[in-house]
Amino acid sequence: MDAHEAPADASRGAAPARRDTLRRLIPGGPRARLALAAILLAGLAAGVMIENWSANQSSHYDLIRALDDGRTRIDSGPYPTIDRALFKGHYYSARAPGLALYSLPFYELLEGVGAPGLARSSPALHGEDEMVDFVGWWGNVLPGLILMGLIWRVAERLEPGCGAFTAVAVGLGTLLLPFSTMLFSHVFSAMLGFAAFAVAMRERAGPPRPLLLAAAGLLAGYGVSSEYPLAFVAIVVGLYLLSRPGSRGGRALAARLGCYGLGALAGIVPLALYNRAAFGSFTHVAYSNIPQQQKGFFGITAPNPKVLATLLLDSRGLLTISPVLILGGVGTWLLFRGGRRAEALAITGVCLCYALYNSGYYLPFGGTSPGPRFLITVLPFLGCPIGLSLKRYPGPTVALAGASVMTLAIITATHPLVIYETNTLVWAKLLGQGEFQATIATAFGLGRGWSGIWPFVLAVGGAVLLAGAATPRLRLGPRELVGGAGSLLAWGLFAALAPTLLGIDHRALESIFKAGDPKAFAVRLHGGSSYPLTSLVLYAAGAGAVALAAMWALRREPPKPPGARRLQSGRRRPRPVSSWRP
Repeated sequence: MDAHEAPADASRGAAPARRDTLRRLIPGGPRARLALAAILLAGLAAGVMIENWSANQSSHYDLIRALDDGRTRIDSGPYPTIDRALFKGHYYSARAPGLALYSLPFYELLEGVGAPGLARSSPALHGEDEMVDFVGWWGNVLPGLILMGLIWRVAERLEPGCGAFTAVAVGLGTLLLPFSTMLFSHVFSAMLGFAAFAVAMRERAGPPRPLLLAAAGLLAGYGVSSEYPLAFVAIVVGLYLLSRPGSRGGRALAARLGCYGLGALAGIVPLALYNRAAFGSFTHVAYSNIPQQQKGFFGITAPNPKVLATLLLDSRGLLTISPVLILGGVGTWLLFRGGRRAEALAITGVCLCYALYNSGYYLPFGGTSPGPRFLITVLPFLGCPIGLSLKRYPGPTVALAGASVMTLAIITATHPLVIYETNTLVWAKLLGQGEFQATIATAFGLGRGWSGIWPFVLAVGGAVLLAGAATPRLRLGPRELVGGAGSLLAWGLFAALAPTLLGIDHRALESIFKAGDPKAFAVRLHGGSSYPLTSLVLYAAGAGAVALAAMWALRREPPKPPGARRLQSGRRRPRPVSSWRP
């Protein structure tokens, strides 16, 4: 009997051991696991999409293939792109090399397992080389997933219990979603910059650790190798690290700066080596050979407040299509008032740097894009304090998060790459017609209608539901419900009417015209509607209302018996605006 019982006892002991190992890998209990599942589904939503190509993606892809052949020129690139620089009679990618260098090993692995033949036989893009989409799983989907995980952990540190909501709201309700489906460098570089900030936060919260300082510098430096404006993030994160309490002495500051600076220098080495191989100089970058970039400082002149207004408020504006980011600004102020001033100032510093630089750039929206793509780097910074707004103002936060997720889901599923403000009408039009971008289901012959888009819809819906389940319960009253409804109404009216009535869209088209596109005022696409977002706003506002109603029905405080609101002394018990239930 004893000999037969021993294996059973061992197996019973092995199961708790496995559970303990799982708890160490995924700390925090059931809510943390729900949060992780929500983030994985949000990443899957980006992974199932197969978007149309663009010149920017082709430039990255041509550079990857060139590096795979042992060269830096893209003269014979398989997909000629306008995003290239002419230098001494040869063409080079206009993109920074960081994303291509990072993606190169994965591309070679795909080639080794025969992925190119599989890609070309797929019906999703009618015979085009879909290796760019395979590479995108590594180059933009995975970085987007990691970035959402970082937002979750940082948001949990700032406001416990709100990390899952914040990560999914930012990951699905901002430009991170469409750009996680396309081989641009923005999501990858944003992940690097925010990772540097997250490591810096960890270092400041514990004992001084030179290795963490160097790691933050390395992440920020390689961010610059991937996208040059990440230098702003590197500077802000460096100042944030130098502001550590107890490190005011000259030697302490020098030591911290030295560790961070050495890490940053190591991160820039790949860029310098690429420049040397391509152009014969460690400091020569491809941008310097593009005519439009030769005005001002690589195309950047003095900041323009009118251009900044278009970046934020026109029909493709950051706050127009992602109103939940308004609550990120509110949360940053709450963070400052709550005593975490260094973090609030670092977030503000990154946002201001990018707003000033982008408003002085000759092509503010970056050409074909659903929104101001150069501002993607600020999204995790501005988004991570949303949890503070959720606790303080739950009604408006949930309502605008629902509207943002619906807006970006429609944009991503239909036609994310638009070039003019009047193009934005196509988002609601294609939704009404049931015409979508290709997905994994399309690759298996299910078409581009509702039968093909269902993997994306299920992933987005599942991520939202799991994020809600991972968020602690809120007590809500009529005041919060009215606040949420009022926020939806105000945003909807502004997004549908203000870009036209206030001339914001017109100023955006002027910027495109001045950048050298004569068609900005010459075409009337998709019917030439004067109010292109009207239909889209109705869909998004409906989603926000559903989210608000669901929160009211599932999270509200249970009814109290008559007389329970009065204290024994006869005084009325004050009702909290919002609070957490354990």
